[in-house]
Amino acid sequence: MDIARNYDRICLRAEGNLQPDATEPEILATLLAIRMLREKLDHDELKLTTLARTKRITWARIAQWQELSGRQAAERRHLQLGRAHTRPDGTVPRTQNERVEYTRELRSRRAERRWALEHAARIRRIAAQLAALDDLQKRVDGSHEARLMHALSRSPAEEQPSQAVLAWPRALRECVAWDERFRSTSSAALVDEDADDSDWHRRQREADIVHRLLGLIVYAANPRNIDLSDLPDLADAIFDLHNDSQQAAKARR
Repeated sequence: MDIARNYDRICLRAEGNLQPDATEPEILATLLAIRMLREKLDHDELKLTTLARTKRITWARIAQWQELSGRQAAERRHLQLGRAHTRPDGTVPRTQNERVEYTRELRSRRAERRWALEHAARIRRIAAQLAALDDLQKRVDGSHEARLMHALSRSPAEEQPSQAVLAWPRALRECVAWDERFRSTSSAALVDEDADDSDWHRRQREADIVHRLLGLIVYAANPRNIDLSDLPDLADAIFDLHNDSQQAAKARR
C-alpha cells in the first residue's frame, strides 16, 4: 500500500496537480516500479490466458475481453507473452513457426511409420539380405564415405592409417535380430497382463522396428556408403525401396 500511495503521489506531481516537485530518487524509484508492475501484469496475463484455455474458453472470447481485434490477435499476444518469460526449467516456449514445424515433423514421422508398416515384408526381406552378407563390414569400411571420415579424423602424426570401422553393419544386424525376437514373442508378453490394447501396442512396436529397418536400408542406397555393384539385384531392390518411400513422402506434402 505504501508503494501504491507513493506511486500515485509521484504521478500526480508529474501532472502538476501536487506540489512540491518530486525528488530525483522518487522519480527513478517510480520508473522502476512501473517496469516491475508491467512485468508482473504481463506474467499474470500469460497465466490467466493459459488458465482460460485449460477451461476451454475460446480465443475469440478471450480476445473480446482483452479488447483485441480477434482470435488471431489473442493467440499472437499469448505467444508473445510466452516468449518473454522462460519456463521454470529454463526453456523458452516455441514460436508459432517452430510449433508448426514441430507438428509437421511429427505428422511426417507418423506417416513414415505407417508406410513402413504397410511394406514391412518387403523391408524385412531386403534387410535380411543385407545383414546376411558375409563381407558387409568390409564393404562398408572400404567405402568412399569411410575413407573420407577416416581422413578427416586422422592425426597428422599417423604414418600408417588404421582401417575405419563403421557401426552401421552392427546396427543393421542388431535391428534384424531385434525384429526376429519381436515376431517370435507373443503379444501378451509385450505388454502388461491387464492391458486391453495389446494388439495396438504390438503394432506400435512393430512400426518402430520396421521404420528403423527402413532407415538403415536407406543408408545402403547411397553408393558412397557401400559398394553393391556386384550384387545388382540387391542394389536395385534397395534403390527401389528408397525411391518408393521418397515418392510417398512427396505425395504427402
